[in-house]
Amino acid sequence: MKYPEFRALEDRSGGSKADDLLTASITAFCSVARPAKSDAQQLEDLAVPLLPLTSPRVRRHAAAVLSELPHAPHRLIMALAEDDVDISAPILLRSPVLKTGDLIDIIRRKGLGHARAIARRTTSDPLLLDALHSFDDPALERTLAFQVSTDVETAAAPESERLRETRQALRELMLSTDIGQSDDQALADRLIDAALLDQTTQFQEEFARALDLSMESTVRIIGHGLNAELTIAFASLGLSAEASHLILTGLFGLVHKDLHSLRLFIQSYRQIDQEKARATVARWKIQENSAALRQKLREMAKDVENTARKVS
Repeated sequence: MKYPEFRALEDRSGGSKADDLLTASITAFCSVARPAKSDAQQLEDLAVPLLPLTSPRVRRHAAAVLSELPHAPHRLIMALAEDDVDISAPILLRSPVLKTGDLIDIIRRKGLGHARAIARRTTSDPLLLDALHSFDDPALERTLAFQVSTDVETAAAPESERLRETRQALRELMLSTDIGQSDDQALADRLIDAALLDQTTQFQEEFARALDLSMESTVRIIGHGLNAELTIAFASLGLSAEASHLILTGLFGLVHKDLHSLRLFIQSYRQIDQEKARATVARWKIQENSAALRQKLREMAKDVENTARKVS
């Protein structure tokens, strides 16, 4: 990937020029199987000055794509890591480029929000643990305690294969023609943020409001993994395949563990008719209202029966 190829990307048209250029540059870099140091340097020189000009959506996607790459440019990773935590979370959680000194510097500069994300990394480094413990934050301490309890299991996992599959899946998503805004991008951003930051209750509440369903129905739809009702609900809200994939990843981890399964998801998701999806959600609402009405009638009948018994 030579410098003229990067320059040629500047001629892309449509949408924000900075957004298009950053997305295309990272895509080009990810498509190189074994990038040279010069490739990483060229990407860094081009991408870092672009970051302040690009939208949060594109920076968030860049962070997700680069978060697993061991050869990603250090200065670009650091710039993304110090972005708002809803954007930087994938980098803070997973990037192998960030070493202990980098993470401690980020904690000192950015504070508790970034520290909570970093605490979800698996680490036994005493310096990093001391920096995290210094906040004396209950939520952060719970995360660290959970990490300690799963250290043995994590160490035994075939990490290299998982990293390879994740990189392939995210690269395919980056290359997909679906990249772009959801119908309601503000809603998509809120749902993605809550899912990626592991804010389960906030995600459920936001999702329930968007669908106009009860919390009980919403929790049932979310379930414990990818399912047909959940994808229909995403489609009814006009979420793009990109947004849906990021939400699923935040909720359930890597749900598409190879390139083929991700392709199938994107293809099947695009085939969902939004109007039919909305009609399905509307039927869920009718069923929910009918169940509530039946319950109310049962309660009223019971009250009448109790009143009659008291009178007699």
